[in-house]
Amino acid sequence: MSKNKQILIFSGIGLAVLGGVTAVLMLTAPEKPSETPEDETVTEEIDESLILTEKAAADVVSVHVVNSSDEYDIVKDGDGWTISGLEGASVLSDSLGSLVSNVSAMTADRLVEENAADLTKYGLTAPAAVVTVDFGGESYSFNVGNETPASESTVYFSEKDSATVYTYKSSKLSGFLKGRLSYVDTAAMPAYDQSTGEEVLKFTIERADLEKPIVIETLPTPGEDEIAVFSYELTSPYNAYVDLTNAPNFIYSLFGLTAKEVAWYGMEDRDYELSGINNPNCIFTLETNVKTYTITLGNAVAEEVADENGNVTTQVAGFYGMSSEVPDTLFLFSAEDIPAFSVQAESIISRLFLMPYIYSLELVEYSDSKGQSFTLGFETIKSETEDGTDVHNHYLNGELHDEQQVKNMYQYLIAASGDETYFEEEKGELLATVTYNYVDKAEGADVVSFYSSDTDRSVIINVNGSNLFKTKQIYINQLYSNVESFLSGGEIILTY
Repeated sequence: MSKNKQILIFSGIGLAVLGGVTAVLMLTAPEKPSETPEDETVTEEIDESLILTEKAAADVVSVHVVNSSDEYDIVKDGDGWTISGLEGASVLSDSLGSLVSNVSAMTADRLVEENAADLTKYGLTAPAAVVTVDFGGESYSFNVGNETPASESTVYFSEKDSATVYTYKSSKLSGFLKGRLSYVDTAAMPAYDQSTGEEVLKFTIERADLEKPIVIETLPTPGEDEIAVFSYELTSPYNAYVDLTNAPNFIYSLFGLTAKEVAWYGMEDRDYELSGINNPNCIFTLETNVKTYTITLGNAVAEEVADENGNVTTQVAGFYGMSSEVPDTLFLFSAEDIPAFSVQAESIISRLFLMPYIYSLELVEYSDSKGQSFTLGFETIKSETEDGTDVHNHYLNGELHDEQQVKNMYQYLIAASGDETYFEEEKGELLATVTYNYVDKAEGADVVSFYSSDTDRSVIINVNGSNLFKTKQIYINQLYSNVESFLSGGEIILTY
């Protein structure tokens, strides 16, 4: 028996507690079959006394199920099957169809006892399920009892109002022990299909533990003459590029999301309140070029877990939630299945925080605390023919300069990477400032400033007025040296 006992914070939703009393019974082993010559064909005869019903699935009108947790009717729904009261839900019609087929024609495995004086030992006094099959003017009812001690694959079985006990395959009847909500599809979001051309444009994470939402946006597709280094950028709680490895793992994690179970169907005002959906812990909004999806998480569901010594601890088993794609359905989600539930902005930003394509820039301005300064200019002259090659001119302080020298200096400027995130406001002396002015005036400019740290031997990297990272002091030392060499025509060291 499981040592886990789930406590639902949502009132009115109970978990199935399957009844049954364990019986210490052993079935008599069948007699050893006699040997048959190889040239003789054996025809297995069916004991007609074990045939209980001989109908076709097409003859079934409905199936009424009563078990320890629920009572419902399986009814026809066009060419398939649904459950009365769940007509608007996304039910597992094929699974319900299999249940109907299982009880249209029934032949028991064996007869255990006729006119049993004590049905309690078989679990048939208070059955785990009572099933009534309506064939339209004719019905057949039976009881499902305990598993047999000899095998978990069979259960005790009796016709309703009969004391004759049979065994029957448990796989054919176990579905009737479930509540109706077990037959509602747990798929909360459609799977991602790249062939449709759907692309994520924006992913917003709003959580109770975040002062500002985490917002990730897809960068525009680069132009013909541009090179894309990053695919996504963080636009809240601060601006930074997003790591190419980690970001897709949770950006696309909502696609194909499946819940642990369906907790309720047919939401009303009171249900939204009790489940916490009207005051959510989290809202995930995924905007694509096709539509906008949302997942909303409400109250937590606690679970008592007992160890081998009987010590009980309470853990979070999941969260009630709803999907914009499945109206009126309340799910129970596992937090582990939604990476965005726990992600922090600093864990997904790229340590290479700014890498503009060189020819998207018009001018780069540099100055430092050593009194050194310069400007780098870039000009692209388009070819007059389609097959021709564009001409790129490179400038130092407004004068044409050696292309490779300019490129090397630019490469070192953007090579700074963060060793650790740093979001405190404190910073020391301003060491150097680099301003990246874009050709597209609508993009404005990015300003990267380097400050000393008053607490350790590191350099604080500040982007557009916000501290983002700390890096090694050696980067600034090598920067000063490279600038001096660049302005005097010397060698530029690209590593630090």
